[in-house]
Amino acid sequence: MPNRMDINFIDAVSLLLRLLLLIAFVAVILHMFIGMYDTVLGALRDPASTESAIYNFIDIIVEDSLLAVVIFEIYESIIQFFHGEGDTILYIINAAISFTTREIILTIFAAHVFRPVDTYELMGFSALILALAGTRYLFILADKNKKPLKAQ
Repeated sequence: MPNRMDINFIDAVSLLLRLLLLIAFVAVILHMFIGMYDTVLGALRDPASTESAIYNFIDIIVEDSLLAVVIFEIYESIIQFFHGEGDTILYIINAAISFTTREIILTIFAAHVFRPVDTYELMGFSALILALAGTRYLFILADKNKKPLKAQ
């Protein structure tokens, strides 16, 4: 049984991590709006670069929006972890899947716009998602197969 000092420490760490993640979330949104503003200003200053500016504008929105989702997934897993609710490893796996999916989307987008696609990079990310999804599935199966303890 944890004592009061342990509980206070756990609450303080939980609060600190949640505050840092909220700051990161706000910073990502702020970064997105500043990047969009700079891109629009750049396109207005140099109309010849409008096509490039449009791709940069889309890239900023997609990249930062997906990063915000990943931060939100991590925030959710932190809350669940410190409240002892649910199977917290599933939230961590979900965040990892979201982050890896984000990287695949960004790799495909960058390949379409800026450079040739790196097939090995996509295959590596896909294998990671497959491994994470398989692990998640096994955890869910193991949780379903647990038999509740009977009161004696």
